[in-house]
Amino acid sequence: MTTQRRDEEMADESGRRPVADRPIAREDSVVEEQVVHSPAGGWNLARGWVRSLGALIMVALAVVETLLVFRLGFLLAEANANNGFVNFIYDVSKPLAEPFQGIVANSGNLEYASPIAMGVYAVAALLLIAVLFAVTAGPSAIGEKIVSSRTQQSDRDVR
Repeated sequence: MTTQRRDEEMADESGRRPVADRPIAREDSVVEEQVVHSPAGGWNLARGWVRSLGALIMVALAVVETLLVFRLGFLLAEANANNGFVNFIYDVSKPLAEPFQGIVANSGNLEYASPIAMGVYAVAALLLIAVLFAVTAGPSAIGEKIVSSRTQQSDRDVR
């Protein structure tokens, strides 16, 4: 037999939500347990999607930073631009570094546009992620929880 009761209290004073109470053993080998289930609300769903967007921004930042590090390393090492991989990195990373050309004059084989671009992209991505997390860090709406009591025969042998 399952009994459901709705309760407005979602968390105890520590802020944690109980998942399940311990089974209560009865003398007649019957175990009763209470299971607390909180249905996912709209706010929790939106919070999950926004945080997933933050994770995607971090992945994009990692890709951009990796391309720019390779570009900078190849430029410093004076890598052969006729090599297929080096040429690919130069072609893909050139549009990323192009807006920062001319901020500081290049000296020798050191191109300052790549490290400046790395810093600007990192700051921009981290600020965007901070804004996304600040928007989702508000208090979650108190929804309803469903407490179900289940009674079942104990696993112990009855003698």
